[in-house]
Amino acid sequence: MRTVVWMPQEVRQTCIDEASRTFPLETGGTFMGWWAGPTPAVITAVIGPGPKALHERRHFQPDQDWQLEQIACYYEASGRRETNLGDWHSHPRRTERSLSWTDRRALRSIIGTPSARCPAPLMAVLWGHPDDWQTAMWQAQLQPRRLLWDQLVVNEARLRSLDSPTGLADSSTCLSSTK
Repeated sequence: MRTVVWMPQEVRQTCIDEASRTFPLETGGTFMGWWAGPTPAVITAVIGPGPKALHERRHFQPDQDWQLEQIACYYEASGRRETNLGDWHSHPRRTERSLSWTDRRALRSIIGTPSARCPAPLMAVLWGHPDDWQTAMWQAQLQPRRLLWDQLVVNEARLRSLDSPTGLADSSTCLSSTK
């Protein structure tokens, strides 16, 4: 069954604004929210790249220490109900939806990090340019195999829009800056 991801328009707009701000360089961040069952996910907030993030034409490195602090704060503020659902980043000037091998390595790394508490992470990519950002979403998981190592399985998710945020936490208590 294909994963459905509900995202408030305000969250998508925050990602678009950040991608436009750093264009033509890559940027990104993390999503907070919850799973509403085995396949539907509800994104409630976005955490930006952080003040010490590295933005390059074909690479983005978040300010990981800052992001981890923001994730922990948001998690606590939500009563431990909303958690890290995965990442998003931009592919400036790209003309098609796709995940790079670097993106796939990042997904495998998220799954393999127990403290991330994200065994089936989402990854969104905004591709295009400031006048026309497109969004695609994927979900990844490891599938055990008898020989060699577990196989990374990545499936495109169905992205649905929400008219208003549905978060349980007041993000203003945590997110001093999404940049």
